[in-house]
Amino acid sequence: MGLVKQGGNADGNLFMVGDVKQSIYRFRLAEPMLFLGKYLRFDEKADGTGLKIDLNANFRSRNQVLKATNYLFSQVMGARVGEIDYDEAAALKPGAPYPEGGRATALTVIHEPPADEEEADIESADHLVPGESIKQSQAEARAMIREIRRLIDSGATVTDPWSGEQRPLGYRDIVILLRSMTWSGEIADEFRLAGIPVYAETSGGYFDALEVMIMLNTLRVIDNPYQDIPFASVLRAPFIGLGENELAKIRLAAPDEPFYEALKQFVRNSAATGLPAETEEKIRRFYIHFENWRDLARRGSLADLIWRVYLDTHYYEMVGAMPNGKQRQANLRALHDRAIQYENTSFRGLFRFLRFIDRMRRRGDDMGTARAVGERDEVVRIMTIHSSKGLEFPHVFVAGIGRSFNKMDFNQPYLFDQHFGLAVKAVDPDKRIQYTSLPFLAIREKKELEMRAEEMRILYVAMTRAKEGLHLVGSVKDLQAAMMKWQEGQLTPPDGMLPEYVRSRAAGYLDWIGPSVARHRDFAGYGVLPGASLIDDPSEWHIEFIPSAELAGEEAVAEEALAEQAADRADTGEERAAAARVKDMFEYAYPHASSILKRSKQSVSEVKRMWLLENAEEPDPFMTRSDEIRPVYMHERPEFMQERTLSAAEIGTAVHAIMQHADLSKPQNVRDIQKLITLLTDREIITPAEAREVDATAIARFFTTPLYERLRKSPDVRREVPFTYGYDAGDGDRQIIQGIVDCVFREKDGWVLLDYKTDKTWKFGSEEALEAEMENRYAVQLSLYARALRDILKIEIKEKLLYLFDGERAINIRGDHFDDFETDPIG
Repeated sequence: MGLVKQGGNADGNLFMVGDVKQSIYRFRLAEPMLFLGKYLRFDEKADGTGLKIDLNANFRSRNQVLKATNYLFSQVMGARVGEIDYDEAAALKPGAPYPEGGRATALTVIHEPPADEEEADIESADHLVPGESIKQSQAEARAMIREIRRLIDSGATVTDPWSGEQRPLGYRDIVILLRSMTWSGEIADEFRLAGIPVYAETSGGYFDALEVMIMLNTLRVIDNPYQDIPFASVLRAPFIGLGENELAKIRLAAPDEPFYEALKQFVRNSAATGLPAETEEKIRRFYIHFENWRDLARRGSLADLIWRVYLDTHYYEMVGAMPNGKQRQANLRALHDRAIQYENTSFRGLFRFLRFIDRMRRRGDDMGTARAVGERDEVVRIMTIHSSKGLEFPHVFVAGIGRSFNKMDFNQPYLFDQHFGLAVKAVDPDKRIQYTSLPFLAIREKKELEMRAEEMRILYVAMTRAKEGLHLVGSVKDLQAAMMKWQEGQLTPPDGMLPEYVRSRAAGYLDWIGPSVARHRDFAGYGVLPGASLIDDPSEWHIEFIPSAELAGEEAVAEEALAEQAADRADTGEERAAAARVKDMFEYAYPHASSILKRSKQSVSEVKRMWLLENAEEPDPFMTRSDEIRPVYMHERPEFMQERTLSAAEIGTAVHAIMQHADLSKPQNVRDIQKLITLLTDREIITPAEAREVDATAIARFFTTPLYERLRKSPDVRREVPFTYGYDAGDGDRQIIQGIVDCVFREKDGWVLLDYKTDKTWKFGSEEALEAEMENRYAVQLSLYARALRDILKIEIKEKLLYLFDGERAINIRGDHFDDFETDPIG
């Protein structure tokens, strides 16, 4: 600062900007008197060495809001109580060009009826249950709900003062400001019951959220299923939904065992339980998922486990359909994200994560609910006055103004002041009595004045957040006593402030607001003391006193109204039409369901394998059909338990490589084939192990057959022809089929398809049986080859031949079997 600042008060370049009336962070050791001292030193009536500019033009709020704010604080804010005089220089001036009109500032006071009238009031209301009562937080919430509905139903609008454009008032234009978030949960619950979307961003309550508790219990029993209480809570969770009777029957399956063992016994002997089939299916499905989760917890990541539980239970979608579903889904996403963050540390595993959560809860720590809304989301927001500083909203409800100030700090046995030091209570060690000392009393009085000045500034910040409508809501227990206390201020001369003893002894905001409004001309209809004169101030106030018993019946009245509306809709057929639409949506069947079960691409070998399995009399899903007598299993024994031998497929691949490179221009004998095998081994086209297993004699005998003569005379021979073919099974979904044709050659009257096979043929007793088996195995494969060559190369296959090296046989596959197979489904 010293390198930038130049000159003194008269010719310097130092500018200081601030509003001491909005200094509300004394709890963070902010000292508003520092700025206030500078403000007073730069008074324009002083020595003229500095310049003070009052930036009191307000470009946010309507004139009605500013007039109400000016009136209230001109009554209560002074130098001794409030630390600053709210004079003409401090008063707010309208700067936004709002059109004429607007709403009066609303003061709603909720009160309990007098004891002698309470019973009569309750009996006179036919929708109330005798003796019914509600909390102050619930009463204020219902009063705000009533006013919000009144605003929405009346067609209230929000005006842009600069363009003059108007739009309908929405929930996002409304905020509820609280001194602290103690009531936020109860207020939010009332709004949700009323069907009004609401959002309260709190620093705690995450672990107490229902959806988070259910998921943490699920993780606990995955880690250790022998915890009866978490296990029972999971079975009661919405994604399983067992009732008390069902849990009791599960417990009876093994009364002396943990609940997990009882569940396993129940699953094994469910036929004798007498439960409905639907319930049994739910339990079995959960048990299968649960065992899979436990397996994943041992070998996978924590974040993957949590997301798998979401997918298997559909709980994420389920909470989205519940009240405040967007917030609930955000909480579940936050649990998954925090699991990812936890695993990015040096710690791992479900057990450690759960111990970490338990330690946090024992310390009283909480993560805070996940942020679920943005600025444009259509919800009513609940926030503290401190967090609203710097923000603005068309309609502001300041709730809880009847609550007392927090004076816990003054109950300590000592107090500290930065100017006067430490003050402690006096203690008589002999009589063991503690009593207030004079220094303690003096500092407490000073600290209480500072506290009230801070609270006054907090109220100022809350009221100045409103742009178009300001609503003050508070509760009192005894309205008659409160009114008598407020009316005392009417005896003060109209041109003066409220007496200092009234302002300095205020226990809450309503002790300032009530006496101030009681002096206003708009209070004339609610009681004026003899000889009092009210203030004819231009501000406008709408004052309403509501008995709490009246609000206690709001929920019942709302339910009756909803029932009547539902009956009206049913009479007109609207309800039936809506139910039909919902049913259609839930029973919607995807028209291409078969497509999701098919692979987008697969090989011809896979097609052949699936066709063989589907057409076998007793297909074994763990076994592939082999070209040998010995079956080949997908899951072989471990290598240390087996001797490494080449499979039939590997030998067949080596034979195909030899036939691809063999010289077809002249017959090849055994020596020629052996030389070719040596050459292919040196070029690493086949392995030495494959070279040892290949039968060179059988390959050489091919060159002595009539089929070879046909091949040698062909003017066009193509070997190992790869293709990629788009196959349409008739459902409109094309699937990619890939394969390689061993050989295709042209003769005068058409093309011949040739496929080499190394199958063992001696086990078939007759030629007819052999031909029937080969056609059963390979007809589909060769038909697919022929169709692909026809559509891709535009050639017509006149003959499909199989050459069997075992027995030097050529088998003609007749007919088109292209439509006899189904493609390999996923999984």
